[in-house]
Amino acid sequence: MVAIIRTDKAEERHLGHHWREQEEGSKPRWITTQPYEYWQGRHTTLIVTGIDSGSPQVTWLARAGKTHGAGDDLKRRVEVTSPRRLSCPIPWASLVEAVPRQCQPYLSRNGALPEGTGKHVIKALTRLAADAASHLSRLGIEKGGIPIETRSDEILQQTRDATLSSVRMAGFDPDQISGWTSSEDSNQSFIERLQHRDGPSHEDDMISHDAQRFRDWLGPEDWLHRAAFTAFSQDGQRLVIYNANRKAAEKTLGVDLIYFHEARDSFILVQYKRMTREGNSEWKYYPNGDENLKGQLERMRAIDDECGRLLKDSDDYRLNSKPSWLKLCHADSILMDAKTLTSGMYLAREYFDQLFTRANSAGQVRAFSRKTVERYLDNTEFTELVAGGWIGSSGYGSAGVKKQLEVSLDGGREIVFAEVTGNPPSKSQRLSSRREGKSKKKANGRHS
Repeated sequence: MVAIIRTDKAEERHLGHHWREQEEGSKPRWITTQPYEYWQGRHTTLIVTGIDSGSPQVTWLARAGKTHGAGDDLKRRVEVTSPRRLSCPIPWASLVEAVPRQCQPYLSRNGALPEGTGKHVIKALTRLAADAASHLSRLGIEKGGIPIETRSDEILQQTRDATLSSVRMAGFDPDQISGWTSSEDSNQSFIERLQHRDGPSHEDDMISHDAQRFRDWLGPEDWLHRAAFTAFSQDGQRLVIYNANRKAAEKTLGVDLIYFHEARDSFILVQYKRMTREGNSEWKYYPNGDENLKGQLERMRAIDDECGRLLKDSDDYRLNSKPSWLKLCHADSILMDAKTLTSGMYLAREYFDQLFTRANSAGQVRAFSRKTVERYLDNTEFTELVAGGWIGSSGYGSAGVKKQLEVSLDGGREIVFAEVTGNPPSKSQRLSSRREGKSKKKANGRHS
């Protein structure tokens, strides 16, 4: 979404000096307070200067979103980062005239704009300022997210997806997450940035108890580079999600999602792999260029074989009872909303092995893409199969899960560990709950 912040003269002087440092490679940030009502989530933001002199103009484009800390009853703290200065600031009157008349009243306030108005503002900006399009692209407005520029960004994208996937795999309402905030601290985990609909979960006494179990499994926190946790409750079930690493983000080899459903005694391991592309070409993953892949596949085969040995005729039926999967992810930007999963392809480990062998045969394309991989599961298909108990191990207890957590951390991976406790709802109950959620959204939309 798009938002507006108007500055006074003192703020203009501060930004003019402080944000000049960006040219020297720093990451400037500015904390301000803005109207409480219009700041939910994170936005591409127009910084308007010249208000006090009577010549308002759009001077900067930046990212902004609510951040932790007290404001007051009417205003909240907002963090503004990644400023981009327009080479020729746009007179405010020119921008207002360039959008449809029905949108103009919304431009009189500070804060987030309605989605439709925001789109018209972006179109007007790109027409009025020659460099606006490139700045907006760097801010992620065209792709709907923050461009991935560093290894830390890549890890954040994958942990974001693993966390949100866990909520869907558990069959929980994604609307329990209201958003997340960005941070200039590359080692702040995605879980620490989450904003819950019902307030911060880390103040919940129950999650403190859950977190202690995690610490008992992995040892003291000072043994880890970072450890964070969050929790959700719904219909008698509880979902606790942990994020841990023994290395700084920029030294991490990748992300493993380890999902354990206690009542089903079921375990899923998803290892994330990054797809890339040149220009507007198709997304591709090159397995032969992944120097860590061989050892990681060997580890996954060992996990699958162990689960196969433990399988009993009396265990719950699965379409695939082997836990290991790979997700090949598009990796150009970090989506800023808390509902949309990163596009990509889920491949069972056995299927991946077949594709890998075929790709290394004479005359075959070496890269994995949607053209070369004819069958795969998308986000909806995979999370629905997990939620329904159709895929994942059977009879693989908490002792085995603890072992896999240790193996992932020892392998230089960042882990997102999600554990569900309580009896799962039936498919009819899940569908009924989903219909109720959609009805509430429609009702809220009619009254907003």
